[in-house]
Amino acid sequence: MKRFLMIFLIFTMIFLSGCWDSIEINERNFVTLSGVDLNKDPDEEGRYVITYVYPNIGAVGKNPSQKEAKFVKSTVAETVFDGSRQLTTRINNPFFFKHLKVIVIGEELFKEPEMIKEFFDGINRDPRINTKAMVVVAQGTAKDVVSTKMEELAVIGGYLNSMLQNDSVAARFTSQTFSEVIKDFDFCGSTIVPRAVPKKNEFKLSGGAVLKDYRLVGWVGEKENRAIALARNKVKSEIIDIPYNGTVVSYVITNVISKKRVSETGGKIKVDLNISTVGYIQQCPNGKKEDVFSQQFIDKVEEKISETIKKEVENSVVKLQKKYNADAIGIAEYIYKFKPNLWEKVNEDWDEVFPNLDINVIVDTKIRRAGLTR
Repeated sequence: MKRFLMIFLIFTMIFLSGCWDSIEINERNFVTLSGVDLNKDPDEEGRYVITYVYPNIGAVGKNPSQKEAKFVKSTVAETVFDGSRQLTTRINNPFFFKHLKVIVIGEELFKEPEMIKEFFDGINRDPRINTKAMVVVAQGTAKDVVSTKMEELAVIGGYLNSMLQNDSVAARFTSQTFSEVIKDFDFCGSTIVPRAVPKKNEFKLSGGAVLKDYRLVGWVGEKENRAIALARNKVKSEIIDIPYNGTVVSYVITNVISKKRVSETGGKIKVDLNISTVGYIQQCPNGKKEDVFSQQFIDKVEEKISETIKKEVENSVVKLQKKYNADAIGIAEYIYKFKPNLWEKVNEDWDEVFPNLDINVIVDTKIRRAGLTR
C-alpha cells in the first residue's frame, strides 16, 4: 500500500510543475497611461512619439524609498509596438499593458488617418492590451498631457481615469473606451471622444473631438457635447441653468431616455429624436415672488427647460450635419439595426444622405421635486 501511494505521489508531481514562464509582480512595469504623437522632428527616425507612464513602486507604502510617484518614458519608433520593445534597453523590467487605463492621442496624428488606422488595428489585435482603456484626444500633444507634473496627480493614469469617470455627474465630455470608438467607426464612421487641454501644471477635460474616418474634423464645446450626449442617451446626470423672471433656475437631470424613430416618405428620410428627462429643481426664484410648489410654476419651468434643451440639441445637430458631416449621434447605427432595407439603399451614399436628413427634436421634461421645505 505504501509503495502504491509513493508511486501515485511521484506520478502526480509530473502534472504539478507550476508556471515555468511566470513573471513575478515586482518584475513588471504596469503601464497605466500611454500617449501617442506624430513625430515632427526630422532628426529622429520613426513616425511615432510614444510616451508611457507607470507607477514607481519605490514610492508606494508606509516608508517609501523614493519621492517620485511615477515614471514617464518616451521614445520614437516606426511602429507603436516597437516603442515598448525599444524601451526595454533603457528600463529594468518589461512593460505590462493589461492595466492600461487611458490612451491619449495628439491631434497632429489625426492628420495622418492611415497611421491612426495602423495604431488602432495593432491595439485591436494585441491580446496584451486592455481594449477597455479610455481614449482621449489632446489639443496639442499627448506628451504634454501625460507628462503633467503635479504632486496631487500622483500616478497620472489613475488620476486621468478618475476624471473620465466624472461624466456620471456631468455631461461636459463623454467617456469612450477603445472598443466603443471602434464600434462607432464601424457603424457610423464618426465618433466623439473627450478633449484634453494641457495647461502649465494641469490639464482639463473639456468638450470633445469630432472624429470621422480616422480624421479629426473639429471640436465641440461643453454644452454642444452635452446636447449630443442627450441625443445619444449617454447622459447620467447633468445640471441645466435657465433664465426665468430675471433670475436663474437650476434643473438637475437624474434620468434620461432618448429614442430615435426613422421613417421614409417619398424618398425623404425623417428622423425624430425623442428626449425625455426627469429631474429636480436645485435652485429657483425667491418664493415670495412666486409659489415654486404650484403646478403653474412647475409647468412653466418644464416648458422653459424643454425649449432650452431642444435649442441646444438642434444647434449641435446642425453643426454635425452641415459643418462636419459627421454622424456622431448614431443615426446610421439605428438604421442598420432596425431598418435594414432602408440601410441597403443609403449605406453607400451616407455622406450625401446624412447632411440632408430631416431631424426633428422632441423634448419632454418632468420635474419630480421642487424642494424639501415650503
